Amino acid sequence: MNQAGVSAEIADILDKICHAHYLPLALTWVSSYSLINNKRTLNIVNSACRVNDSRVQEFLKACKEHHLEEGQGAAGKALKLSHYCYVPNVCLLDVADYPFVDDARSSGLRAAFAIKLMIKEEFYSSKDDFVVEFFLPANLEDLEEKKLMDGILANLRKCCENSKTVRAYGYSVQPVHLLGSLNLNQMSLVWNHENSSDASFSDGNNFQLVDVSGSTLRHSEQVCFF
Repeated sequence: MNQAGVSAEIADILDKICHAHYLPLALTWVSSYSLINNKRTLNIVNSACRVNDSRVQEFLKACKEHHLEEGQGAAGKALKLSHYCYVPNVCLLDVADYPFVDDARSSGLRAAFAIKLMIKEEFYSSKDDFVVEFFLPANLEDLEEKKLMDGILANLRKCCENSKTVRAYGYSVQPVHLLGSLNLNQMSLVWNHENSSDASFSDGNNFQLVDVSGSTLRHSEQVCFF
């Protein structure tokens, strides 16, 4: 199966999820390697993005015209992880960490989370990675947002279980409230654990905020950057 075939299957999954949960926007990114700065970058897969709100068209256009570097935004961070990355408010991110801050603000977008999909090697042998990014409806209460994300992740896992080529982890989400300008390269939400295969983020006491600038984290897994 080529990239177009994988993209079509991802598009079908996003169709179902956006329709079921009334999401304003879902994006699909695919990775590539930049020889200029020796970094992986993400580019939009046009055929596998879904828009349910006309107000986000300009934001989608901006995403199509500019790539993300690995580590930028929810999608760029998810590219580095085997789990999801959740950002409560993309408009609070530093522009250096997320070049679409102004576009998101003008389009009324706020919370987003992204997860890297696993593509079975027997169907797709390329080293490219696919990342899907979901934007939530604005102005949700905290519990409503958590319930919605839990539902989306459960639905995503169910869709992937029915897919021949695509796989994704499914986790519940512990919302995090943040104030001020955020720098994705400085803060990380880390969860210490023995086995993450059936993890459930239901107990906020399992988390700790740490400064990861210039340091290596041991005996823990970076599960969410913001």
